[in-house]
Amino acid sequence: MVQSTAWALRQLEVEKSGLAGRLHSLHLIIQARFPAISRIALALYDPLSDTLKTFASSNDDGEALKRYEALLKDVPSLLQLKQERKARVVPDIDAAFATPSAHTAWLRTQGYRSSYTLPIFNRTELAAFLFFDAKQPEAFGAEVTAFLDLFADIVGQLYLLRLAAVNTLVGAVDIATGLARIRDVETGRHLERMAAYARLIAKSLPASLGLSDEQIEYVHLFAPLHDIGKVGIPDSILLKPGKLDAEEWRHMQRHVEIGLKLVDHIIDDLGLRGDPVAQVMREVVGGHHERGDGSGYPQGLAMAQIPLVARIIAVADVYDALSTPRPYKPAWDDASSLQELQREVSLGRLDADCVRALSEAGAQRAEIRQRLAD
Repeated sequence: MVQSTAWALRQLEVEKSGLAGRLHSLHLIIQARFPAISRIALALYDPLSDTLKTFASSNDDGEALKRYEALLKDVPSLLQLKQERKARVVPDIDAAFATPSAHTAWLRTQGYRSSYTLPIFNRTELAAFLFFDAKQPEAFGAEVTAFLDLFADIVGQLYLLRLAAVNTLVGAVDIATGLARIRDVETGRHLERMAAYARLIAKSLPASLGLSDEQIEYVHLFAPLHDIGKVGIPDSILLKPGKLDAEEWRHMQRHVEIGLKLVDHIIDDLGLRGDPVAQVMREVVGGHHERGDGSGYPQGLAMAQIPLVARIIAVADVYDALSTPRPYKPAWDDASSLQELQREVSLGRLDADCVRALSEAGAQRAEIRQRLAD
């Protein structure tokens, strides 16, 4: 097989770590024997919302389907695979789907002609779908699918191990910090809302900014943990009804440092130092109070120095604080909240792309406010 050096370098540069990097390595091995396999993609399944979401892929033309999600109930062909726990070969995509889904329409646009799809289960529960695609019809005969089944087992185990590592990390933080106590400090369902806003912003940002689908899901997962360091702040400060004095405020700001130390301890105990998952969590906890004009804390970073993940969390956090009632203020209406975010952009404090992404997603923003209202 003649492999495109430019494609290999581009893929490795864009997604050097995480599950996408592992998919790419397996893809190269598969193509050494079956060069027609042009794409491998993993879509995760969220049973709470019945939603399929793009997560990681390897494509030999460099064109990946990103930021796509759909309700499983709206994709009957995949729902059937879940119910029957079976794999499926589509010999000719053009002929097989009279009314194609958005995913199938994208495949056709990119020139894919045949596919092999397998559901991945975590014990009895559907966890993901794995797609193999080719740009020629009839590419998935018995010999090919038997070979791919071996790799599907590997990919499935890699994903489930990744899922287990993430869940272990979140669980360890929950236990170590007593996350329920933080929720009592926050107003109502603030943590759930700001996590939903953070995912909305991350998903709506231009792909050119470099967030993969895998990272977007980690942003959503870790957003509620942004203030975990507050467990190290005395109640006399944390629960004070009035304004903090200068010394109390300095003590309150230490919650970021406390949170990072806590997270780093757990990351090291779990052997996840250097893992992309751990990096996202550190950026959420360590950077969400930084502001682009240098007025934030703990490091007083300029905008270009603040990780994109932290800039996303900052906008989501500020928007929810403005748009919901707090003990010291009534809720601002949506227009006033967005106007204040834009003012912060003009002062150089909040990221313009993140504010724009949230502002332009009016329907989704309203749905989150309604669904997760206190």
